[in-house]
Amino acid sequence: MDKEKKESGLEGRLPALAPLANPYVPFQLENPPRYEARKGMVRGTLFPGLDLPFMGMINKEEKEVTPLTELQALGFALHELALYLDTHREDSEALELYRGYQKLYQKGREEYEKRYGPLTHGSYTQSKEYSWLDDPWPWEYGKNMEA
Repeated sequence: MDKEKKESGLEGRLPALAPLANPYVPFQLENPPRYEARKGMVRGTLFPGLDLPFMGMINKEEKEVTPLTELQALGFALHELALYLDTHREDSEALELYRGYQKLYQKGREEYEKRYGPLTHGSYTQSKEYSWLDDPWPWEYGKNMEA
């Protein structure tokens, strides 16, 4: 340890047995209200009851509606609902919503990949060559518009 830092008090230390954090986890009620998928993606949660903005900053921006942002929103909603269902197994309405989003996501992904190419290197391709690196990457919006 640097002697100067120690003497100047610039090196912090925790007292013995000090807690590192005091976590707070809000509890979700059964069948809570939900944002629609695109709004939830922007807000960082599908559930308004968990929408606790950091330092009062609220993200109100909207994502441009494109095939890719629609897929991203559906994927986000699927992950959020999966996490919710991990702790609320009996919520049949959330399970039905999850299954509906699964179907929409699969259909949207198939349509997207037909039009723009694979989203991941594991996506099925009929090419005889490994062409993943030749296609525009999903985030290369301009190149995907040309395709």
